Amino acid sequence: MKSTLFKSLLLILFIPVCLKAQIKLEKKGFLDNKIELSVPADFKPMSAEMLDKKYPNRNQKPNLVLTDEDAEVNIVISLIPQPIKPEQIGAFKDFQINSLKKMHPDAKWMNDGVRAINGKNVGYFKFISNAVDQTVFNYYFFTDLDGKVLLLSFNCTEKLLPKWKETAESIVSSLKVTAN
Repeated sequence: MKSTLFKSLLLILFIPVCLKAQIKLEKKGFLDNKIELSVPADFKPMSAEMLDKKYPNRNQKPNLVLTDEDAEVNIVISLIPQPIKPEQIGAFKDFQINSLKKMHPDAKWMNDGVRAINGKNVGYFKFISNAVDQTVFNYYFFTDLDGKVLLLSFNCTEKLLPKWKETAESIVSSLKVTAN
């Protein structure tokens, strides 16, 4: 009886460790190797059809979207032609948050800030918003690249957040800008 209970407890404790260990990250270069980011090894570029469906406005189409096979977890990379200097990252963050709060008044805001990542000022904010049929966790992070805004985001369905929360932090912390 005690042995069975002990084995059951071990199994319950071991399952979350196994789930976390399944998300293997690998370093990859993007935007002509101007940035490096650790991303899940099994993520692939989003298909052109799905990209057109999710981003119908040509002016807002990202440079690249990496996604899992179910398109429930995404990493978005965009180089926006808006000029920015490193010291303007905090103001850009505040502007983006205010704009998004108007577009998504029902969003649940988690936190925001500016921090140094691999020698760069990186602004970030996290929030949960409503999509058509579910809620989505959004983690935006951005810096300057060649005098323009480098905007990246990680998003997943809210139900997947417990599995992906630490991995999202690892992805953001891995950002390296190799050109400027």
